[in-house]
Amino acid sequence: MVKSKKLYYSRVFKELKLKMNIHRIMCGEIKNNNFIVEKDGRCLVVDLTDFERIDAFIQEKGFVVEGILLTHSHWDHLLGVDEFVKRYKVPVYMGSRRPNYVDKKEFGYTMEKYGLETKFDVEVTFLDEGSHSIAGFNFDLIEVPGHTYCSVIYYFKETQTMFTGDFLFRKAVGIVSSLYSNRELMAESIAKIKTYPDEIKIYPGHGPLTILGREKRENPYLIQGYRE
Repeated sequence: MVKSKKLYYSRVFKELKLKMNIHRIMCGEIKNNNFIVEKDGRCLVVDLTDFERIDAFIQEKGFVVEGILLTHSHWDHLLGVDEFVKRYKVPVYMGSRRPNYVDKKEFGYTMEKYGLETKFDVEVTFLDEGSHSIAGFNFDLIEVPGHTYCSVIYYFKETQTMFTGDFLFRKAVGIVSSLYSNRELMAESIAKIKTYPDEIKIYPGHGPLTILGREKRENPYLIQGYRE
């Protein structure tokens, strides 16, 4: 049975690559997953921790960058955005819930907490929950507040793929102990994500890739609800 599960996971990720290439680049001291979503030489960057590493990869591949998608406002997911935008002149997108967190509250708080200089001098386009299309990339933005008020998932239905940021991991979810997190909202978001199909591939902000159905069966936070 274990062997068949491994074959299933291998098959669905292989099928995904035939439709949309997803490149994972692990960055930073806390091993953030940055993703480059590519079709026909054009790409979107999902979270951007390390400018130099992402820039080098894109230059090597010759991709045309169409934009940056941010899953939430914590510093480790957007530390490289400022420099990247200055070089590539691309738009930056994130969820519209509590947008002031980007440069006034949440971002500044988390930067100061780790002794880093607060710098996020870019224009952000705030997207409402629902369907969006950017340069031929079609996705749904799903609001999942809890870890932060502005946490979102980018759900690409065509390939049954979700980029979950720090909301959902393998056998874990994002913490709700920081200044701008909320336990009750996290519980609501967990209930919300459980309504989506089991076959969805999960690309989290940290750690290994997984499948939503597997998390429904094995993730204690999805089984029992949020308990810190």
